[in-house]
Formats: sequence, structure tokens, C-alpha cells
Amino acid sequence: MELTQEGLSRRSGVPLPSLRKFEQTGIISLEAFLKLLMVVGGMEEVVQAVALQETSFASIDDVLKADGNKVIRKRGRRS
Repeated sequence: MELTQEGLSRRSGVPLPSLRKFEQTGIISLEAFLKLLMVVGGMEEVVQAVALQETSFASIDDVLKADGNKVIRKRGRRS
């Protein structure tokens, strides 16, 4: 792909200082990260990773039952 920082910044819409900070520290906003992925590729994998899975749960009780753990409710002490 051979993009310069300036070229990537221009194509993605991510400010150059944000891009440089990301390269140095690994810290970037989610919005900027997604913009970069759209330019360099990899967005499809992110979309697949966060795709909703069909569930058959109607309530939180169904989720807890499916987990198999019995929920023991504890009460606080009275003074």
C-alpha cells in the first residue's frame, strides 16, 4: 500500500498528530481507529467480530439458567 503518514491522514480523515500519537503510543479513539481500518483494510473482520448472534434468551433468568451456575443471593447484615 505504501502510504505515508500524511497520505493516510488525508485519506482517512484522521488528523496527522493523532496518527503519529497512535504510532508512538498505540492510543487512539475508536472512531479514528475505524477510519484507519477502512483505508488499510480489516474493517470486515471487525464487523464480523461484533455481529450480533441470535439468542433465545427472553430474560436475564434464562441467561443465568443457561450458564449453569446457581445464583445465591446474599443479604447484607443489619446493624
